[in-house]
Amino acid sequence: MMLLSAFLALSAFPQAEEPIHALRAAKVFTSADAGVVNNGIVVWQEGRILFVGREEDADLPEGLEIRDLGDLWLAPGLVEPHCHVAGSLRDLNDTVYLANPGMNSLNVVEPGNPLVKDGLAGGVTSALLIPGSGSNMGGWGTFVKFAGETIEDVVVRSPGSLKIAQAGNPERWGFGVGRMMMNWNTRHTLQRGLTWARHWKAGKSDWEPMLAPFLGLLERTIPPSVHTQIYQVVLMTITMQVRDLGLASFIDHGTFDGYKTGPMAVEYNVPVMNGPRQFWYDRSRARFQGNGAGWAEYVPEGLVLGYNTDSPVVPQEELSYQAAMGVRLGHDDPAAALKGITANAAFALKVDDRLGSLQTGMEADFVAWTGFPLDPRSSVVHAWINGELAYEAKEGRRF
Repeated sequence: MMLLSAFLALSAFPQAEEPIHALRAAKVFTSADAGVVNNGIVVWQEGRILFVGREEDADLPEGLEIRDLGDLWLAPGLVEPHCHVAGSLRDLNDTVYLANPGMNSLNVVEPGNPLVKDGLAGGVTSALLIPGSGSNMGGWGTFVKFAGETIEDVVVRSPGSLKIAQAGNPERWGFGVGRMMMNWNTRHTLQRGLTWARHWKAGKSDWEPMLAPFLGLLERTIPPSVHTQIYQVVLMTITMQVRDLGLASFIDHGTFDGYKTGPMAVEYNVPVMNGPRQFWYDRSRARFQGNGAGWAEYVPEGLVLGYNTDSPVVPQEELSYQAAMGVRLGHDDPAAALKGITANAAFALKVDDRLGSLQTGMEADFVAWTGFPLDPRSSVVHAWINGELAYEAKEGRRF
């Protein structure tokens, strides 16, 4: 069915319209059902993919020039689910209150800053820019791409998420608060916003600009991205936000022994973007435990697993290394780990209909690597965003 769609897409664009582009690579990692295509091609037009597969299976327009990448790998652009460097770091924690639903990282996006350029050199083409974890609710995140000159160029969706820190940093806010206070405050603020959203949709409330983004939470089109780690705290995230309030939250750390909540994460369909801490000494097992490996035990049951850098905690360009560390420490499926920072991250962020995989109709964000992207010896040679060449390593690897 997908192949038929590709044929129809290619034949639907006459030569008089925007030009059609094509790349050939030794390996094309689709991060989709097609898996890895040997000696595959990717064809796109006006920033959208028309075809991915073997050249002999494509009904290509006559005279189409295909750029040959030789032995390079072609993969989707990496998707960072926990980024602080795409905006002003000095605005990371504007912790006026313990919960700040009126804050929005859209106001501090900085297109083309040097840290973003380094991230692009590491294969990251899009990211969720979120406030810090200094308060239980830092404000709304913004999903951005890593190429463009203006705010309009780089913003994919705003709000991109609601940043929540269930614990582990907000304790230092103000006079110092404990988990009981933080849990009550988080639940109260979420309930307030969701109640307004329901009443407004029913015509029972006046418009409240500060609470307007809660409509996306209610409709599950905007996910809460939750700084949550340690078993008890992750457990509270799942039960409070997903089970009780019906939100589309995802776990955006899940470190220490958070992986022990794996069965509940599966039950309530909660994605996990693990990191940047990748191991922990598990006293109950008397061994060092890879956190990714702990979560990966539940992938066969349906858990969606990915990785993050919490940049600049770990540099943005090292997102592929985080997934590689997950593999080294027991997540023994390199292809699944790469899918974790492409298709799975896009799924958690609710942009998987646009990004994270190489399929017909998706946005043309892809990266050419010297080898398998999670091999630390591999580096980025070219990166395309929206079908436009956004990065080229003219003098070898950048970092």
